[in-house]
Amino acid sequence: MILGEFGRASNFLEILIFDDASSDRTGQVADELATQDPRVRVFHNSRRLNIGGIYQAGIREARGEHVLLIPGDNEMRVDELLRGAAALDRADVVIFYVTNARAARGIFRWILSGLYVRIVNLFFGTRLRYTNGTNIFRTSILRGIPLRVDGFSYQTEAVVKAVRSGVDYIEVGIKIQGREHGASKALSWRSLQSVVGALVRLWWEVMVTDRRR
Repeated sequence: MILGEFGRASNFLEILIFDDASSDRTGQVADELATQDPRVRVFHNSRRLNIGGIYQAGIREARGEHVLLIPGDNEMRVDELLRGAAALDRADVVIFYVTNARAARGIFRWILSGLYVRIVNLFFGTRLRYTNGTNIFRTSILRGIPLRVDGFSYQTEAVVKAVRSGVDYIEVGIKIQGREHGASKALSWRSLQSVVGALVRLWWEVMVTDRRR
């Protein structure tokens, strides 16, 4: 996983690469990149943290003003991310939603994603277009939010907690590109069970525990 962080005023850019106990050459390739570019820092996890755990680790290590995590499936387009980053002048959080999801990811995942967003909005009283994509946060905001989800719902947790805390946010539509290799693990039965469990726990924390406080 690649976690980028930057500061607009200082033109600071840093890339954190996490080798999540990979069994291939991920760690070796990342180390080679770090020797070629001082802006790259590499972390080798002795045990799997999963995508949400990596996100939390990256936030702790981040030295930039803003942060975003880019999954290693090559779906994200750099030009689209840069266009969305321009909106940081107007908000503390940029929430991306995919405008070509049906074509890039297939109709089945497109339907499931739409259902997922409707459930999230119903659970938390939000009116978001998408919550589980790549988003740009001000680092200080993420450090003020207790993040616990280590699975695929990690961004939903961050987005919901940030939005309900009252931060300024803006939604930006972007296009992605289809995966060139492999298949997404997001649609596996195990992942779907994890997502459902994470949503239920998040609802209890946000709508019950936090309200009692």
